[in-house]
Amino acid sequence: MKNAHLVKLFVNPVAGGGKCRKLYPEIVQGLHEAGIRCDVIVSRYPGHITEVSSELAARGCETVIACGGDGTVNEVINGIAGTETALGIVPAGTANDFAANMGISEDISVACRIIKQGRIKKIDLVRVNNDKFFAGTGCIGFDAEVAAFAARTRKKSLDPFLAHVLGGILKFFTYRPKTVELRFNEKRYFGKILLAAFGNTRSYARGILITPRAVPDDALLDICVVKPMPKQKILSTFPSAYKGAHINKKEIALYQTDAVWVQSVGPMELYGDGDFMTTTPFRLKVMPKSLNVMAGCSVF
Repeated sequence: MKNAHLVKLFVNPVAGGGKCRKLYPEIVQGLHEAGIRCDVIVSRYPGHITEVSSELAARGCETVIACGGDGTVNEVINGIAGTETALGIVPAGTANDFAANMGISEDISVACRIIKQGRIKKIDLVRVNNDKFFAGTGCIGFDAEVAAFAARTRKKSLDPFLAHVLGGILKFFTYRPKTVELRFNEKRYFGKILLAAFGNTRSYARGILITPRAVPDDALLDICVVKPMPKQKILSTFPSAYKGAHINKKEIALYQTDAVWVQSVGPMELYGDGDFMTTTPFRLKVMPKSLNVMAGCSVF
């Protein structure tokens, strides 16, 4: 890291159901021990981090550090996408999937050392229509409805992890497959789905390897379509997804493309990096090498 005075730390106090707020003193100490001096900016409202990080990037800020979960990281990304400002991450959220995909440990001292080392990787971003980005995984269908349920219940002060568990149980019994159309590479998929995941990285939802062949700097988007299957088979398939072995099932279809058009019979919500992005129809487009990330040494 060349200019420590050009470092800003974004803190989301509600990330991880308050986990970030509790860990804040330890995080500041870890950065201090790593020799990193930074100005602290506390998130005040949804979108605040995106607004401020965009202004900082425009003024030539060298590094911004996201202290929180995937949602906090996504807010920063939407502010600095396409700029030279580098993203550092101290994971302190519920899932921290993007950090894990970047080889960043949840051990605070290790995460701080990665930032200090300043090893920059240029990775792709996925643009949603023309106004938003995600860096990890987007989804529609079952998983998106679970995410929507969790987002609603978090507003009632329910623990985020518990909210996702309850949402998963509820949707397991109530979700009905939706009919979608995907157009990409002069190809077309049309039919009912349990879910569709659009992966720039390999895993989401606390380590599920939904698109195990995804590489975040190959200018390609990996698509995993999960077709309807009996509930008993869903239960038997789910554990295999943590190892990426679900792709061998006949109900799974995998594709790669640099852009995809998605529409559905009836509106479906797209969640990207755990946050609501848009509703069908929408277009996803890979934006190669659009983000500088301070990553661990053992990634892609």
